Amino acid sequence: MQLSRIDLADLHVPTAIARAIFAQLETIDAPVPVGQIARALDIADIKTQVFDGFEGMLLTDTVRSAGSILANTRYGDQRARFTIAHELGHFLMERHKLSGDRGFTCKAQDMRETRAGQRQYRQESEANAFAINLLAPFKLFDPLLSQDPDLKDAQRLRDHLNVSLEATIRRMIDRREECLTAVWSRNGQVRYSVKSSRFPWITCKRGERLPHLSLAGKIVANGAKGFSSVTETNPLAWLSRSDVELFEQTRVANNGHAVTLLLADLADADDDEDDSGSLKELNAGFSISASAFPVTAWAFPVNP
Repeated sequence: MQLSRIDLADLHVPTAIARAIFAQLETIDAPVPVGQIARALDIADIKTQVFDGFEGMLLTDTVRSAGSILANTRYGDQRARFTIAHELGHFLMERHKLSGDRGFTCKAQDMRETRAGQRQYRQESEANAFAINLLAPFKLFDPLLSQDPDLKDAQRLRDHLNVSLEATIRRMIDRREECLTAVWSRNGQVRYSVKSSRFPWITCKRGERLPHLSLAGKIVANGAKGFSSVTETNPLAWLSRSDVELFEQTRVANNGHAVTLLLADLADADDDEDDSGSLKELNAGFSISASAFPVTAWAFPVNP
């Protein structure tokens, strides 16, 4: 594989860099060969093994003459692929300032960073944006999405693209027009969540139990592994407002890990007031398949 960094030199936006790489490749198949791409762009060495204390590391200098990448495989090869792409992003975005004398050292939280405030947050967020655009380009991702939001799509895309389930769920939230939130939990306790821009804020916080009114809480307590159907739920289970239709779907995996997808049908609730200021009846106007999915067990990595 031959790639030129010269064609990338004046690009600083993560999505533009990924597109420029694909333009040089002309054709691309899944899974994206991230290791080959990195080596073709002057990454001299890639080492994947179990490391302690960091998720990924890029060894390089300030002018990015060459680089070496270390990726932690503790949580599986799919997550390591994302780490390699993340560190390659740091390497290609030459405006990123080294976090240490020898390059960049990134922890697990950096792989989820989306903030754009302080320089460190912005750099990690940009590296993540580059990674997902490299590993899950629209051309390979969008055709596998169903008509309605469904966690089964994320699992199918995980296997097709060879990236983590978390990455495909985040990408699905980004690519779909619906108002979505994903809530990751372990043993019924919220770990973190990701939402689309228009989705209302959920009331449960990190470290709290899944809402007792939620279907997710009951499904996780049951412990049966697999997917639930997409089912309408009480919006007050998750939100501080009742003027929306809310749907839930949960995937339960091994070791107490679960992820819940929330779909809010706002139905223009914010603009649906009459002259007296009272809310009109919401127009349902939205349908979603809620067909049951066989509950089966499968191997699941440590990371959700």
